[in-house]
Amino acid sequence: ADRSKVEPLMKHIAKIWLVGLVALALVWAGGSVQAQSARKPRPQLAVGAAFAPDGSLWWVGLNADNQLIIQSAPAGSPLQWSAPRVIDIGGDTLSADGENHPKLLFGPHNTVLIAYTKPLPNFNGFVRMLRSTDGGKTFAAPVTVHADQQEITHRFESIGFDAKGVLHAIWIDKRDLETAPKVGNKSSYRGAAIYRTYSTDGGASFAPDTKVADHSCECCRIALAQGNDGVMN
Repeated sequence: ADRSKVEPLMKHIAKIWLVGLVALALVWAGGSVQAQSARKPRPQLAVGAAFAPDGSLWWVGLNADNQLIIQSAPAGSPLQWSAPRVIDIGGDTLSADGENHPKLLFGPHNTVLIAYTKPLPNFNGFVRMLRSTDGGKTFAAPVTVHADQQEITHRFESIGFDAKGVLHAIWIDKRDLETAPKVGNKSSYRGAAIYRTYSTDGGASFAPDTKVADHSCECCRIALAQGNDGVMN
């Protein structure tokens, strides 16, 4: 065969194959994007649970529609759960994964509290709280626990009442990282900090934020518990 005629023909065929492969790749990618957009997000299954003063067991978490729900079962066996009740969180989104699930807490004077993280972009967040003063029948609108309102990391909260009925809250906070001077391209501040606040009226209002520790782990789990002397540790 005349080589001068065969080579242009082969190049033309190769171009057709290349265009076809690109078209197939685009169709596949488009189909994958559509499938992903049509697919529901993975449900968040982590919950908070606590025993009420009367011995009943309560839990709080998200349903399949990402609504905050609460259920309870009276003391005794077998467990007989009430119908799930949706709690209004005022349009907030809510983190309910294993690392940062909602917390449920019973306090004095029929107080019931639900604390949760409202996620913000770039792994930032606000610590939010719902408060009931009628034993969990109704809840007031959510409030932000910390005075600092920067859209930075406030996450991994823990709450608890001490023996005197004072409510304590702690969380991981990155406000000091945001304001620290730079050394080259890196911040002079390591990790995050632990901040705390407290409330003497069961969560109706909070004291100013106070730093507990500098240079903490950025994602370590922190917890509060009463010591033998009734003080929170």
